Amino acid sequence: MAEVNETCQTPTVDPKTPNLGDSTSSSQPKAEQTTTINVAVPIPDVGPQLQVVVKEFILKGGSDDEEVRTTARNDLRDFIEREEIGIKTFLFVVKYAHEVKNADLLDAFCERVADLIKDKKVVEVREIFGIVNDYTPEEEQALCDEHP
Repeated sequence: MAEVNETCQTPTVDPKTPNLGDSTSSSQPKAEQTTTINVAVPIPDVGPQLQVVVKEFILKGGSDDEEVRTTARNDLRDFIEREEIGIKTFLFVVKYAHEVKNADLLDAFCERVADLIKDKKVVEVREIFGIVNDYTPEEEQALCDEHP
């Protein structure tokens, strides 16, 4: 998987503090969030629209209001379903979501990646992910026979 450029000039979001961008509210983390390290992680260079959507999702995802969190989740899913986003971008965001330990963000993007490869043949999945087939024809046939 491609490495995320740690020195990129992209906006950062503190994934543990939902009100990061709001200078009028307290920036103290919630009590249940104090057990984790509170470090800002750069959002990968995935394009300005997706950066905004991911940032809003992270900020709203920390809300105490279930309706706000549900709306944020639905907005994110709608965005990633309707936009033409390349697989590399999906993988960047999946890696980012994993690094910041945001399960909802990770779930939304992994679900979309799963949808992209659902019902695809091995050759098609290799093409989507850019995987080079390094099996010999005999090895590949043995695998196909073993796992029809």
